[in-house]
Order: sequence, then C-alpha cells, then structure tokens
Amino acid sequence: MLLLALLLQASTALAADWMPGGESERQDISADLTYAKRSAVRPSDSKRVVAHVAFFTSRAFRLEVIDLGAGPEAAYPTLEAAFRAEGCVAGVNGGFFHPDWRPAGLVISKGQRINRFETAKLLSGVIYSDDRGIHLVRRGRFQDHTHISALLQTGPYLVEDGRTVRGLSTSDPRRRTFIATDWRGHWVIGATMTSLTLSELGVILASPGDLTPWRVDRAINLDGGSSTGFFFDRGVGKAPVTLQPWKRVRNLLGICTR
Repeated sequence: MLLLALLLQASTALAADWMPGGESERQDISADLTYAKRSAVRPSDSKRVVAHVAFFTSRAFRLEVIDLGAGPEAAYPTLEAAFRAEGCVAGVNGGFFHPDWRPAGLVISKGQRINRFETAKLLSGVIYSDDRGIHLVRRGRFQDHTHISALLQTGPYLVEDGRTVRGLSTSDPRRRTFIATDWRGHWVIGATMTSLTLSELGVILASPGDLTPWRVDRAINLDGGSSTGFFFDRGVGKAPVTLQPWKRVRNLLGICTR
C-alpha cells in the first residue's frame, strides 16, 4: 500500500510539473487559422512561460521558407515586411546559421536548394512542404524528391510519438521557437517570450492543454535565443502581432494559403 501511494504521488507530481496558465485571448482553435497568447505555470517554483502561437491546418495552408540572403543586410528590414511581401499570414524565424549567415543544413526556398544536407547532431530533423502537404520527420527517414517547395533542416526533436525526447538539454535557458503537430492535420508555430531550456519546452509541449489544446505527436526546435521572432496578421483594421528578433537571421518559416 505504501509503495502504491508513493507511485501515485510521483505520478501526480509528474503530471503537475506544468499546468495551463490561462490565455489572455481565447479564440476558436478548431478554425483553419487562429492566434493565441498561451502560458504554462510550474507549481513547484511558480515559473511562468508565455508564448505567441499560431494554429493552422495543413488542408488550408502550406509552409514557405523565406531566404533573407547571405550578405550583412537582410532582404527585408523586418519580419513583418518579409512575411507581407511573400504573402504569408503568419510566421516565425527559421533555421540555424553560421556567423557569416550561411545556413546550417539543407534549406529549400521556393524550390531552390541552399546549402547541403548535414549530419550534425543538432540538425536531427526536417520540416518541409510539398504537393502532398506538410511533413516533419527524423533526418534518417527523410526521402528527398523534386517536388519539395520549402524545407528546413533543424533540431533537436522535442517531442516524438507524444513523449518528450530523452536527453534534451536542461541548461542554457533562452527564448525558443518551435513547430509542432498532432499528425492529424493540425499544426502550430510558436515563439516563447520567456527563457526556458529545451527540456522544459519538450515537457510543456508533450502536455496537452499547456501550450496546445491537442496532443502533440511530434515537435521540433527552430533557432531561438536572440533569433526568436513571430508574426501574425490579424486582418484589416487590427494591429499585427509581432516579435522582432534581436539580431539579423538568415531565413524565416512562414504560413501561406494553399
């Protein structure tokens, strides 16, 4: 009985590691596109994580990778300018890049291939769009083909098969950018305004109701820290939601209508 009680107590504590912190704006997340500012709270130390998130469906939207160029000056002055010019209704900053702005890993923008496929441990996954939809797969399972219009090689994986990936870093808290899916046509891109570790983000995303209302099947990390950025077009007469990166980035990941 004592052992059972201890196990139940441990299970309850694990489940309550993070809890939904409420929303400042409630919207219909069953729609093809919606924005929310969501939060999660950890009862053990009252840490609060706040994130901008854009929910969308793969039946109505596709991904677009916007390449900002290799020079010191980006092709567009702001995220908002870039996404509006490319016809995207929402988006975040994209993948990792080197100090000379050369992208890390394979990038495909408008069907054009930039850089090459890499085997660095960090770049463990691939997010891409083709004529069949949106895909998020492990690097080893990626099958290249000519119909890919947009692709980012990035990582690490945060959630897989609904569970937090083991071995995620528990140090170096910073702002984070991510993309996740329930693998049933529902997707979300997000950028946190709070610094947190990769492990913390993985646990939050694997807990339905914290940042997403549905069970996340898989999620992957994008470039974060000072690169973290977010944009959502609220429509005519409403100010857009914007979070500008603190530094120049190489590429962006946008949501565009099919």
